[in-house]
Amino acid sequence: MSLKARLLLLIVLLVTVVVTILSAMHLNTVVENWTNGVMERSELVAQQVKSLVLARVQESSATVDPPPATLEESKILWTRIVSEDKLLQQLIQSSMSNSKMIVEIVVASELDEILASSTPAKRGTIMRKLPSFGEWKAKEVTDRIVGLTKGQQDYEVALPLGVPQQKLPIFTIQIVVSSVFLRDALLPQVYRIGVVSAVSLLMSILLGIFSANLAIGPLTSISKELDRIASGGASAPPDPRDDRDPLGKTRELAIVQSKLNLLGQQIRGAQEDVTQMRSNIEGLMERMEDAVFVFDRNDKLAMAGAAAERLLEVPRTGMLGKDMMEIFPASEPLGAVIQQSIRLSRPTQDYLVGLDRNGKPSLRVLLSVDMLADRSGTLITLRDAESRRQLATQLDISRRLSAISRLTGGVAHEIKNPLNSIALRLELLRTRVSEINPDADDEINIISGEIRRLDRVVKTFLDFTRPLDLTVADVDLAAVAREVTALVRPQATMHKVNLQFSAEPESIVIRGDRDLLKQAVLNVVMNGIEAMRSGGNLIVRAALASGACELMIQDEGPGIPAENQSKVFQLYFTTKEKGSGIGLAMTFRAVQLHNGTIEFTSEVGKGTVFRLRFPVSTEAV
Repeated sequence: MSLKARLLLLIVLLVTVVVTILSAMHLNTVVENWTNGVMERSELVAQQVKSLVLARVQESSATVDPPPATLEESKILWTRIVSEDKLLQQLIQSSMSNSKMIVEIVVASELDEILASSTPAKRGTIMRKLPSFGEWKAKEVTDRIVGLTKGQQDYEVALPLGVPQQKLPIFTIQIVVSSVFLRDALLPQVYRIGVVSAVSLLMSILLGIFSANLAIGPLTSISKELDRIASGGASAPPDPRDDRDPLGKTRELAIVQSKLNLLGQQIRGAQEDVTQMRSNIEGLMERMEDAVFVFDRNDKLAMAGAAAERLLEVPRTGMLGKDMMEIFPASEPLGAVIQQSIRLSRPTQDYLVGLDRNGKPSLRVLLSVDMLADRSGTLITLRDAESRRQLATQLDISRRLSAISRLTGGVAHEIKNPLNSIALRLELLRTRVSEINPDADDEINIISGEIRRLDRVVKTFLDFTRPLDLTVADVDLAAVAREVTALVRPQATMHKVNLQFSAEPESIVIRGDRDLLKQAVLNVVMNGIEAMRSGGNLIVRAALASGACELMIQDEGPGIPAENQSKVFQLYFTTKEKGSGIGLAMTFRAVQLHNGTIEFTSEVGKGTVFRLRFPVSTEAV
C-alpha cells in the first residue's frame, strides 16, 4: 500500500472514529433526554390521576351517612365511587389526550380489576401486567434502541394508592406507554444523526485526499529525484530564490532537491569508480594462473577467475551466487580446512591439501584463505602444487643447463685447440716411430681413437652452447608429429612397439623452427621406443588445450624411478647402456627456445607420459 493511500486511510479512520464517538454521545444524550422526558410526563400524569381519584373519593364519601365503620366497608365504598364516577372517567380521558406517548390510563382495584380507564370498554376487565418503563429506562442506550426495533411493546408507569393499615395498595394507577410511539419519536433523531455522520465522513474523505496530496506532493517529488539518482540520471537543481515554483514546490523542497542532486553526482562518481575497480579486478583475475574465489559477507560467491573454472571444471556462471558450503563441502578435506579457517577467523597460507574432482585423481593444491576487512567477505586462492613443483624443476634445470653452457663453452674452446695440436703431433710421431718400432702403431691408434672421441665430446659441448639461428615460420605441429611417427615406424616394428598417432584438429599451427621441433619430438619418441624393450603401445597425440598446442607422448615402459626424475633433462644423464644423455637436454632447450614447456609424469611399472606445450600461432589462418 502506498504512503498516500495509508495516509488517506489513517485520516478517514481517525475522522470515522471521532464521528462515531460524537454521534454515539449525541444519540445517548438524545435518548436519555427523551426517555427522561417521557418518564417525567408519565409520572406527572399518574400524580394528576391520583389527585383526581383522591378528590372524587373524598367528595363522594362525605355525603355518605352513616360513614363506613370498618376498613373493608371503606374499601367497598371507595371502589364503588371510583367505578361509578363519570366525572372521574372524563377527567382521566382528558389527562391522556395531553400526552402523545401515553396510550392508556387505568385505575384498578387491589384485585387488578379495572375500575376506570381512558378506554371505557376495558372497565371490569383485569389490568395487564406490563414491563416497567423505569426498568427499560435503566438499560444501556444500545439495548433500548435494539428493543425498540424488535416490534411493538407496551411499558407501564405504575403508581399505587393505599392506606397504612395494609401492605397491598387499594388502587393502582397504570400509565401505559407504547414502543411504537417511542420508536416514531426516536427514529427522526437517529436519522438526523446518521445523515450528519455520513456528511462528516464524506468531508473527512475529501479532507484526507486533499491533505494526502498536500503532504505527499513533496515526498513524491523527492522520490522521483531519488529514482533519477538510482538510475544514474541527473536533474537540474531548482532555483532556491523562488519561494514557490510552478509545480508548487516550496523553497525547502528546492533546497532538498539541490542537495539530492549533489548527492546523486557523488553516488554516480562512486558507482563509476566501483565499476572501473571491479572491471580491473576481473581483468586481473582473468590473467592470474591461481584460482581465485571472492565470497561476500553471506558466503555467496561474488567473483571467480578463469583459473577457478579450469581447476574445478565447472562453469563460472554455474558457481556465481552459490553458497561456499555448496562449492567447497565440509565433508571434503579442502572444504573442512576452509570452514575451520573461517570459524576461527584465522587466515591460512599455502596449506597443502587434496582437491577431489568428480571421480578423477585428487589434485594437490596450495590453499590460502584471507578474511576481508570488517568481515565483508572471504578471499580463497588455490594454486596447483604439482604445476608449481614442475615449474620449479624446469627453472632448476634451466639454471643448470645455463651454468653448464657457460662453463663448458669456455672449457671446450680451451680444450679443442690443444687437442688439434696433440692429434697433429701424434701423426708426426707415428711416421717417426713406425719405422723404428712397428709394434707401437697399435698403441698410437688407441691414443688417436681416444683423441677423436674427446674431440666429438668437445664438439657436442660447442653445439649445445652455441647460439642457434632459428628459421621461424608457421609450422603445423600435427604434421611434424605425423612425419616423426612415419619415420620411426619401421624401428618401432622391430622393437614390437605398436605406434598410434592422432591429432585433433588435423592441423595445429605454431610459430617455430620446423627442423628443430622435429628433432625435439624425435628424441622423445625414440626414448619411448627404446624404453619398451618387451614391446607395447606408444601413443602420440596432438591437440588443442586451454588455448595452447599440446603434444602428448605416452609409452608403456618401466617408468622413471623417483630418484631419477629430477635428472631427466640434465646434460649427459642417461640410464641406457649406449645412451649419450644429450637427447632430452636438447629437447628441453628446443622447447624453451619456442616459449613452450615440457613436463612429464611417470609411474614405475606403468610407463611415462611427456607433454610438450607450445603457444598457438595467432597469425595462422
